[in-house]
Amino acid sequence: MKTRQNPLQRVESMLQRMVERPFASIFHSKLQPAQVLRRLERAMEDNAHLLGEGRRLAPEVYDIYLSFKDHQQLNPIEATLLKDWQQHLIEFARQHRYTLRAAPILRLHPRSDLRPGEVSIEARVIDKHNIGQDGDGGIAATQAISAEQLERIRNQMSFSQPGVSNPGMIPGYMTGGASNPNAGGYSPTLPPTPIMPPSWLTIRLPQSPEKVYRIEKPAIKIGRQLDNDIIVEDKRVSRYHAQIKFESNGQFTIYDLGSTNGITVNGTPHLRQHTLRSGDRFTIGSYDFYFERR
Repeated sequence: MKTRQNPLQRVESMLQRMVERPFASIFHSKLQPAQVLRRLERAMEDNAHLLGEGRRLAPEVYDIYLSFKDHQQLNPIEATLLKDWQQHLIEFARQHRYTLRAAPILRLHPRSDLRPGEVSIEARVIDKHNIGQDGDGGIAATQAISAEQLERIRNQMSFSQPGVSNPGMIPGYMTGGASNPNAGGYSPTLPPTPIMPPSWLTIRLPQSPEKVYRIEKPAIKIGRQLDNDIIVEDKRVSRYHAQIKFESNGQFTIYDLGSTNGITVNGTPHLRQHTLRSGDRFTIGSYDFYFERR
């Protein structure tokens, strides 16, 4: 099933990108959450699929790409932002009478080719008949949705039965009414955030005793700048070189933050992203790190 985008919408999107990019590079202003929200609304509109009888099916998955600087800025409030944006998209779909089969899944990513103030969003409709299968339109095209997110989609899509004629019907977001068994309103709930397991880094320095750093928060930064969680005193290391993030799927991921020399993980140089397993080793500058988790 292909997205049929209005040609006028494509022109408008192109013109907006042409305007946004120069202004983002000139002013370097901090990205505001409201800017991302407007882009999410447009992503829903531009990527809605046409159904029969004039109905439109809204995307369920939104991958939001920001510059590394903007991603770092929003990282401390990411969970709150994603929940607020999700609720707003549900209401936006209801107001525009889009069919939304599941509560939207939103994911925030850093991307090295974006400058501060720029936002790129990829929105997808998931073919519920191909859930768990490979192929175009299936879950394989959604860039590694976590097990919790996949289960949430499955559960919510079970409410969407063939023959539903109300184009404004949003499973999990039903309005009250005498004929509605879910009267009284029900707002979708996110699955509980997994508990971060005991994890730590053993840091080996040149001609120095090794140090152990306990990972006690969902995101830690590594680099030369003094406000990093782990400060690496090496001229080959960028001011903000890498970030280790505890993901919603219960895994730790290390991200390169647009550094010059990258990260070497288990002997493989210049990696930009890697899901860490207990026993993994990575190198940043002259510092060697050994990752462990229970």
